[in-house]
Formats: sequence, structure tokens, C-alpha cells
Amino acid sequence: MAKTVTSKGRKKSATKSLKAHVPFKSPELKDVDLVVETLLGCIKTGDIETFREVLTAHLMTVNKAGIAKKAGIGRRTLYDLIDPKKEFNPELSTISALINALAA
Repeated sequence: MAKTVTSKGRKKSATKSLKAHVPFKSPELKDVDLVVETLLGCIKTGDIETFREVLTAHLMTVNKAGIAKKAGIGRRTLYDLIDPKKEFNPELSTISALINALAA
């Protein structure tokens, strides 16, 4: 019977090429009252880009599953709102549910 070929040794791990995740650390982004006030101000002025940036930054600092459950929307919807590759065009009911969940 022929010998089976085995590897000559273990390959080195690719952990050195991984980048460390640096979460948002700003206390302002975790202040729900300030975030809700800013989002409502963006709605009043019609500044959709700032609205998206503030909402995305806040959602990156909090538990998205908890917010989605409070708002009664799917987690996938939140991740779609955060995704910069996707068009930001949420329904009014989604925005209303998010702001109500944040304000609660």
C-alpha cells in the first residue's frame, strides 16, 4: 500500500492580518435624548444625509437587536439602514418606529 502524503507542518495563522474592531466611544452617541433631538432636527430641516450619519453612528454604539425589538421592526431592516452600499430610503413608519423606540 502506498504512503499517504501529509503536510510538512502547520501553516501560520492569519491573525496578524486581522484588524482590531474599534467601536464608537463618543458619549454623545450613546445619549439617547441628544440623538432623538438631533434626528428630529434633521427631519425639520430636511437634512437626510446628517440624519443617516447620526442614526448610523448611534446604531453602531447600541444593541441593534434590542432597538429592533422595541421598534417592532426586523434586525435586517436596521442593518440595511446602516449599510453604506444600499440606498437610504426608509419608510416613514420605519423612521417613526425607530424614533419612538429610542425615545421610550
